[in-house]
Amino acid sequence: MKTLLALSALAGGLWALPATAEPVSPEATRVVSYGDLDLATADGRRALDSRIRIAVRSACGTASAADLVGKREVRRCRETARADIAPVSERILTAALEGGPTRPPTR
Repeated sequence: MKTLLALSALAGGLWALPATAEPVSPEATRVVSYGDLDLATADGRRALDSRIRIAVRSACGTASAADLVGKREVRRCRETARADIAPVSERILTAALEGGPTRPPTR
């Protein structure tokens, strides 16, 4: 059974990004699939980390290199998103290493 990890990237304040930045909603959600990964292995964990990084970048968007304020806001969004999902991914990894279920916890 395929299991999904929903990432909720809170992007507060990104409404101030200029038109040169990719549009970002105040709350962007991305889904990261990991049912095909063996999280008990280092390769599986690296693959999950890579998928999470890609989802966070996608949710937070980008800003022009000339837009210093926008770049700061994108960086802040990415840091917040990673902090928000860290407890969930840690529980999933812990469960995988202990041989338990790797379903995301329900809220």
